[in-house]
Amino acid sequence: MSRVVRNALLFGLTPLLAGSDLLVKALTIALFGLLLMSLGGVTLMPLRRWLQGKALALAALLLSALLIGCGDLLLQLFSGELHAALAAWLPLLALPMLALAFDERPTITSGLHAGLAFAALALSLGLLREGFGNGSLFAHMDWLFGQAASSWQLSLHGGIGLLAYAPGALILIGLLLAARRLFFNSTSEPS
Repeated sequence: MSRVVRNALLFGLTPLLAGSDLLVKALTIALFGLLLMSLGGVTLMPLRRWLQGKALALAALLLSALLIGCGDLLLQLFSGELHAALAAWLPLLALPMLALAFDERPTITSGLHAGLAFAALALSLGLLREGFGNGSLFAHMDWLFGQAASSWQLSLHGGIGLLAYAPGALILIGLLLAARRLFFNSTSEPS
C-alpha cells in the first residue's frame, strides 16, 4: 500500500472521530461510507481503462463530490437534525474514495470491501462511544427512524466522558486495532 493510499485512508477516519459519538450518527456515517465506496469502486473500474494516475484521482474526487452532494441533499430532506450534526464531516468521506483510485490491485469488489470495513468500524465506535462515553444507547434515534423511536433510548449507569470526545475515539480505535491483531494473530498460528 502506497503512502498516498495510507494517508487518504487515515484522513478518511476523521468523520468517525468527530461524528461517531452517538450510534445514530455512526450508523448514518456507516451507510454513507458503504454506499459511497461501493458505488465509487464499481464506477471507477471502467474508468481505469482510459484514466490513470492524477486523472483517475481527479475523476474519483469528482465522482465522490457528486455522490456526497446527492447524499447530503437526501439527508437534509430526510432528517434536518442528522444533517446539522454531520454536515461538516460527510464531505471528508471523499478521502477513502481517493484511496480507491490509487489502489494498485483493484477489483470490482474493492469498494464494497473498503465500505464494509469502514461501516463496521463506524458502528463499533458509535456503539462503544455512546455506551461507555455517554452512558446510554439509542439516544436520538428519532432523528433517523421518526418519533416512534424516541422511546428506544436505554440509560446505562454513568459514562466515561473522555470516550464521547475525539481523543476517546482515538483510544477506542487503538483498542479495536489491538483486539483485531490479537484475534487474527492467535487464530493464524498453527496448533
